[in-house]
Amino acid sequence: MRGARVAPHGRILARARVSTPVADGPDAILGALAGLCRNLAGRTRVAAVGLGVPGAVSQRRGVVFSSPNIPCWHDEPIGPRLARRLGLPVLVDNDANLHALGEHWLGAGKGVPNLVLATLGTGIGGGIVLRGRLWHGDAGRAGELGHTVVDPDGPLCGCGATGCVEAYASATGILRAWRFENRVTPSSRGAAARRILRDTPETIAARARRGDPRALAVFAEAGRALGVATASWLQALDVHTVVFGGGVAGALDLLEPLVRIELDARLFGLDARRIRILRAALGDDAGILGAAKLALGKGSGG
Repeated sequence: MRGARVAPHGRILARARVSTPVADGPDAILGALAGLCRNLAGRTRVAAVGLGVPGAVSQRRGVVFSSPNIPCWHDEPIGPRLARRLGLPVLVDNDANLHALGEHWLGAGKGVPNLVLATLGTGIGGGIVLRGRLWHGDAGRAGELGHTVVDPDGPLCGCGATGCVEAYASATGILRAWRFENRVTPSSRGAAARRILRDTPETIAARARRGDPRALAVFAEAGRALGVATASWLQALDVHTVVFGGGVAGALDLLEPLVRIELDARLFGLDARRIRILRAALGDDAGILGAAKLALGKGSGG
């Protein structure tokens, strides 16, 4: 767990991190989280706490329904429990939402009213900011961008559906496609197979930049899928700024030309030339700054 004490204008004043005692259960995690907050606060008067959690969250109630990284949190009222421990207001949201809020406040999306942010990591998460406020939707699950279907007959996604953009343009999807291109499976033997199995999205991107045809094919497939998904997001929301974060966004130079081709072909009533495609600017601080913005009471929305 990482945290920071943040001034109202967004300057990070102190940082701290602590291991998450998942095996010890919810009470131990709560204690570690409260200790992290107290350590950060020191003798400074703190107004509120913002907390970003990977998983399904009720923003209004401060409840974590489920979290893949913290399986012992099941319908866990972490917001109210932490608020009682600290004697402070605690606001809770999904971590990808807070990445979007942070980038909108002080990052790549600063100064624009609306944006869509997609985090291209192991999976694909996302957040939507409309008129300067996070959009949560009716059930609080808006922004699950990775499960936009781009090909109903495509590869299986981790969610159980087929053809989600996450199955193509996430780190997991890129590795799947790279191994398929090279006819390698986890059980393959030989030095060449071992080298392929050791590759990461970063090393595959480096191969593509050197002109490796198989690596270029992998990123072409990922870029086309990402373009189809992006066109769907923009068509539904009429948003002109898209921010890509996460490790795979380091290959945006390879992905963006394919995304642009799909936007040119698919956007109806929108001028694709007006769409801004940006790389996230805040790195790991995006979520922390988004949590701080939430705590300031300026990040709540529909």
